[in-house]
Amino acid sequence: MLDSPSLRAGSVRYAGATASAVGIQAPTAGVTFLPALMAAIVGEAGPLAFLLALLAMLLVSYSFIVLAADFASAGSVFAFNGRALGYGYGFISAWMLLGVYIAYSSSIYASNANFLESLAMSAHVAIAWPVFALLFWALAMLLAYRRISLSTMLIFALEGVAIVLVLIVAVVVLVKGGSGGHAVSAAPFTLNGLPVATLGLGVIFAFTGFSGFEVSATLGEETWRPRRVIPVSMIAALLVSGGIYVVMSWVETIAYPSATALASQSVPLVDIAGRYVTPAMGTIINVAALISGIGAQLATVNGANRLLYALARDGFGPRWLSAVNRHERSPVGALAVVGVVSLVAVVPFMLNGTTPIDAFFYLATYGADLIIIAYLLTSIAALAWSIRRRQTGVVRVTGLVAAIVVMAYIIKGTVSPIPAPPFDLCIYAAGITIAVGMTLLLIPRLRANLSRSTLFAAAPAD
Repeated sequence: MLDSPSLRAGSVRYAGATASAVGIQAPTAGVTFLPALMAAIVGEAGPLAFLLALLAMLLVSYSFIVLAADFASAGSVFAFNGRALGYGYGFISAWMLLGVYIAYSSSIYASNANFLESLAMSAHVAIAWPVFALLFWALAMLLAYRRISLSTMLIFALEGVAIVLVLIVAVVVLVKGGSGGHAVSAAPFTLNGLPVATLGLGVIFAFTGFSGFEVSATLGEETWRPRRVIPVSMIAALLVSGGIYVVMSWVETIAYPSATALASQSVPLVDIAGRYVTPAMGTIINVAALISGIGAQLATVNGANRLLYALARDGFGPRWLSAVNRHERSPVGALAVVGVVSLVAVVPFMLNGTTPIDAFFYLATYGADLIIIAYLLTSIAALAWSIRRRQTGVVRVTGLVAAIVVMAYIIKGTVSPIPAPPFDLCIYAAGITIAVGMTLLLIPRLRANLSRSTLFAAAPAD
């Protein structure tokens, strides 16, 4: 192993771990446009779909909580699932999650570029979005290079400011009674004749908006009292992000006279802020979404960086990948690879004339297709680990089985039927990624390195 220092233990506190888990979900950026897409799927029942998706994700998070309470590792599912069902199982799980974080990073470079391009156009400044995407990539690399305590507190501050700005709009809409002054009601939380199967599609769509909460697990080696802090941070992050999605989708639904009117808007929250507060508030919400996006891209890069570092330290790839900067104590070797790959992933969209919002959707959809499988594998691993440890209480087993069922349903709804082009390519790309990971496991040297890793022989972390 390289003569380099380890990650700085105890440098991340509860607020920082929670901020990372909230930041990667970027709820403030998401609520500017996702409720409109949801309205196109389920009409006025969008808030109900977001609420049910939140409950489903809380079930899935139980699997991570069970495992994070026993392990504290920058490798996240590599350690969790590997200890439960073998190093190969752990490697495949981590390989998929690494692909997720890098894809999410790339997608957020594009979405942030979209927000900044809109702001520039409002100021009559024409700059192509790839220029902005490159600037955001450079900013993410610079901040991820710095010590993790700075990164996490910056994410906390950015998302906190963005949430406050969005909630101001929500309060004004509610005080004014929504569309027509009398639209505030619980109707958006009812089916109101909507087929259950259609609602299920909405739940699947909303579910991926909450993904990423588990990124705080990659801070396990740098968090103070991680076996307590990390599980709590995951729950807190889901409740914060989920609450924002549910409340804001409700506010945006009642702010328009119909779901069709909401669905016709590309960024409804900006329009609502301009109409219900002041025209300047619409621009401010655009800025809030951009602020949220900056925190999200930093959280995803940090997660990918630490996951790759842990894989390299325990036998995957050249030893320089596990190098840690002596002053900042950040994994610089892994960061170099994450930076290059995340940039390469978005470059084709820059060159072929794809809009930034389409680039975001393609990359984010590919990541979402991978993460739901990683969630299923982790739910199975948590159940297997509980059985091995003879922790088979009714509540625990029921919760873990329910998580497996939920994930199986989500996966089935995602891949069957195969989405229409070009989103079918996202599923095929996810399948190729998994196949590449399984092929890597056939390499004798990699198999031998992973099997000798002390990670899979050590006792659970204190």
